[in-house]
Amino acid sequence: MIKEYTKGLLVASLALTITTLSALKDKPGQDESINAGLKVPQGFSVVKLIEGIGKARHLIVTPKGRIYVRLARTVKNQGTLLLEEKNGKAIVKSGFGNYGGTGISLYKDHLYVASNSEIFRYKIDTNELVINADAPETIVTGLVDEGTHETKSIVMDNIGNMYIPIGCPSNSCQIEDRKRGSLGQPGCPLLQTAGGVWQFKPDKLRQTYADGVRYASGLRNVVGVDWNKQTNQLYVMQHGRDQLDNLFPNLFNAKQNSETPAECMYALNKGDNAGWPFIYYDRLQSKKIIAPEYGGDGKKEGSAEYIDPVVAFPAHMAPNEILFYTGNQFPARYKNGAFVAFHGSWNRAPEPQAGYYVVFQPFKNGKPSGDWEVFADGFSGSPENTASGRADHRPCGLAQGPDGSLYVTDDSKGAIYKISYKGVGVSSEAKAVTLSPAKRTVTATKISPANKDSYLAGAKVYAQNCQSCHMADGGGVQNLNAPLTKTDYVLGNKTRIINVLLNGMKGVDIGGEHYSNVMPAHDFLTNKEIAGVLTYVRNSFGNNASVITIADVAAARKKSER
Repeated sequence: MIKEYTKGLLVASLALTITTLSALKDKPGQDESINAGLKVPQGFSVVKLIEGIGKARHLIVTPKGRIYVRLARTVKNQGTLLLEEKNGKAIVKSGFGNYGGTGISLYKDHLYVASNSEIFRYKIDTNELVINADAPETIVTGLVDEGTHETKSIVMDNIGNMYIPIGCPSNSCQIEDRKRGSLGQPGCPLLQTAGGVWQFKPDKLRQTYADGVRYASGLRNVVGVDWNKQTNQLYVMQHGRDQLDNLFPNLFNAKQNSETPAECMYALNKGDNAGWPFIYYDRLQSKKIIAPEYGGDGKKEGSAEYIDPVVAFPAHMAPNEILFYTGNQFPARYKNGAFVAFHGSWNRAPEPQAGYYVVFQPFKNGKPSGDWEVFADGFSGSPENTASGRADHRPCGLAQGPDGSLYVTDDSKGAIYKISYKGVGVSSEAKAVTLSPAKRTVTATKISPANKDSYLAGAKVYAQNCQSCHMADGGGVQNLNAPLTKTDYVLGNKTRIINVLLNGMKGVDIGGEHYSNVMPAHDFLTNKEIAGVLTYVRNSFGNNASVITIADVAAARKKSER
């Protein structure tokens, strides 16, 4: 199986050597006059309340219908927006807080807001409007923020505890993050301050780690979190690990990477350990598998001390929110079930990307019951956009309105959708998800005969080492992996781009966008391979720049090693 798949990958690589991927051909989106372009079950309707407000992350809708939205990045020095909804539209009434972030929660008479390292709260009045927005109280400070898995979400339980998931600034706790063959750090010391859920008090000022309780551990990166009021239990959605095949190509192929490491829903109790980074959950084997960084080979089972997920979703789809539906507007089958917003994948290449939808997981007697189903789809704009990872809209946050409607944010184009039920019968059957290959327009690359061999060899190196992060079209991944299309980093100084491959790079701003994933050192590549892949990149994806020679790389490597 592995040999056959590798053979197929090499064939695809050879195809890339004679063509360069141009920009994706524009595809007509769905008719936005019908349900704002989304597909929802019969009896439901969708309106797009607003678009263009910024990178809209989590949101809440107050009992009086006020909408507060967190932005990943500030817009006009405002990181939290207050919106007013009227006649199927929403307008921005005001904003506050000169810091970006994700988490937001309403508890008693305070609005709680998270940056990537602190939790603040604002007093609200009887009209649910923030009082003294320029002087929030600091509830928690000093949380880990290293630019990777840095977001902080907020949820409260029924008795006055606040839970903050803290993502680990690493993919799999390697000694050298995301570097091929690097083994795991013994014991993973990062877990001391990250990779779990911490419990704090919502009314105690300036708490630090020392004041909190590590409620649960072994969770790589949790963004979606909610309290199940029916069972009085904390539920989280974990982003599973990446790059099994890229980091350990002797053990895994690309198809295994694209399908096996599940995105997991966990029901947590105090003291639980989900096992990251020492294991991952293989959704095809339905087993906890020892991670290759810690001696695994894709078959060895992990310890029983680690809890099992209650639901295992397909790999890499990035669950950014979970919400237990407690309203009465939707049909009874939705009551106390869980909606999950999937931001969409980037790490399934060369398989089609997936996600970019909201799913529903039925619950019965407080536990998942039956298969999950796609509830709202079409955010990406077209099946081709989904498969290529170039989605128009990407679901991120979920909130329940006072009338029982479901609100969904999009942090790509800054939209907010409202989904309501109109009282017509709704099917209870799960919808199948079909992943179709992306259709791309290709054009022949113009490369001089003298440099053709280097270019062709570089295309193969790109497919094997770079495509999983920067994508087949060189467009990168929103907020995570930088694009290779017409940027100064690619087209500018030769020595600088060579050094990026030799030494790696962590966290960079390009064109006003921050990219958080680590670019690992690729010094294991030969001078010839680096020259080839950089020549390929600098003359693909719409780029047209001079070649990089073996001598250029040798000189840069020699200087770097001094």
